[in-house]
Amino acid sequence: MRIYIFPIIIFSIPLLMYSQTIPEINGITAENKQIKIPQELRGKYSLLCFASSQKAQADLESWLNPIYQKFIAKTGLMDDAYDLNLFFIPIVTISNTAFANSMKKKFMENTQADLLPNILFCRGNEEEILQKLNMLKSDIPYFILLDKNAKIIYRTSGRYTEEKFDAIDELIEM
Repeated sequence: MRIYIFPIIIFSIPLLMYSQTIPEINGITAENKQIKIPQELRGKYSLLCFASSQKAQADLESWLNPIYQKFIAKTGLMDDAYDLNLFFIPIVTISNTAFANSMKKKFMENTQADLLPNILFCRGNEEEILQKLNMLKSDIPYFILLDKNAKIIYRTSGRYTEEKFDAIDELIEM
């Protein structure tokens, strides 16, 4: 009996992760464009990058250059083939409004113009987003890759590593 239960458990965990949906996120970009997630993400792969504290910001910044080069500037040989939604989403709860104001001001002052459409500020259900996506540690950033149907197909957290970035890259079909 144990022989049969173990494989079922091993194979069902990835299936649960892949079938998870992203909670509804209403936000506004740094350019004042209204975005509704997941509704407006369907049809393309989407990479969502979340940070919920200043401590997480340092690790998030370790991802900025690789993500920017591959998916925005498209500097690599085949990078022009990538067409995905990409959002950096600071998640700020009511208890952390100082971080919210600081984060928004810093993004607006220090962000290159071509990155501004990719910054999304949430409006409303921040606590729900954190809980539903199991983003319980505020001191690390979270990265979630959605398929073309806005279903979660990969998630990771923490500082940038080539292994994490390669896993994202391999899942995106050009």
